[in-house]
Amino acid sequence: MANQVQNEPTAAYILSLIGGIIGLLISLGLVAWGALVTIGIGGVGGFYYGELVAIMVTYLGIGIWCLITSILIIVFARKLKANPLQHSKWGALILVFSIIGPAGLLALIGGILALVYKPIPYGASPQYGPQQPYYGPPPQQAAYQQSPTTICPQCGTAVASNVRFCPNCGRQVN
Repeated sequence: MANQVQNEPTAAYILSLIGGIIGLLISLGLVAWGALVTIGIGGVGGFYYGELVAIMVTYLGIGIWCLITSILIIVFARKLKANPLQHSKWGALILVFSIIGPAGLLALIGGILALVYKPIPYGASPQYGPQQPYYGPPPQQAAYQQSPTTICPQCGTAVASNVRFCPNCGRQVN
């Protein structure tokens, strides 16, 4: 679906996406560390097989769990960008998975921003924006009455009605 709103949840999307990517890197590091520690401990020896399996399962299990939650946060951030009118659903899911996963503070803030986001659908006028200029009340009418004017028949100059001769051409107006 295309964006159906005038204002997109850009900050929530970017923070959630960055948090998910950081969590993805952390989880890949945990999986790699678990594999390297298992290989290293197995090569050195001195550990029982049960301890080796426990270390491997711990690192790999936590790493895979973090990998799944980070991928879900990235997917939910993309869904938020694609359909911002369902921001409450995607924001709540980002919030939950950022709490139980390694995504951390950025995805948590992104989920909160998605929850408090107020979409403005196309066609609706925004509640904010540039205001119309205010010029104040209209000016009051003048207290004095202006004298009526007449037009000189020869040159077309406007002349006050109490003047008998045109100041421009000198012809008699009245």
